[in-house]
Amino acid sequence: MTRSDYPVLLIISEINALFILLLFFTLRAEMPQAHSALAGVQWGIFILSPVVTFVFLWVFSRWSSIVQFAKFCIISFSNLVIDFGILNLFIYYSGVAEGFLYSVFKAASFILANVNGYAWNKFWTFRSTEVKGWMNQFIRFFAVVGVGLVINVTVASYVVAEFGGSGGSISAAVWANIGAAVSLLFTLFWNFFGLKYLVFRKSL
Repeated sequence: MTRSDYPVLLIISEINALFILLLFFTLRAEMPQAHSALAGVQWGIFILSPVVTFVFLWVFSRWSSIVQFAKFCIISFSNLVIDFGILNLFIYYSGVAEGFLYSVFKAASFILANVNGYAWNKFWTFRSTEVKGWMNQFIRFFAVVGVGLVINVTVASYVVAEFGGSGGSISAAVWANIGAAVSLLFTLFWNFFGLKYLVFRKSL
């Protein structure tokens, strides 16, 4: 780790804490027992988040071959909590957690989360400082994210439609989040290698 990593990690971890609290707020009716158990310590996330993030990168920074992937995972987690936070905000205010509108919500939350990830990955994860051809790079970024979006929304919508439904012991809002979590597993490695080799590759 370098000195320049510390302020970046602090900013990212506090953004994560904010969106985790947003998620905590919007899901309190779906998980009342968990909400009651954590209500007294929820603001501690602003302290816990940077500690966990610093320790995570410190551990993986010992292996230079994977430190870049470790940084990408930190940004991906940030994208995840932003994605989930925005998705659940849509669900909370609309009352819709399945069907076509859910797919629209999932697409919107995924895009907004990845816009956040673009700047962090460009300047911090992959250290891409080139200015020339930035528009081409931006187009490549959205091409990679576009494929990831199709994978993400398709998997999330399938999980919700196939296993969610209504009348079960798990609410539709929780199934919406399960679908979003499963879809992340399918897009994590696609996004990393796509950004590394197609978007932020070093010019020869």
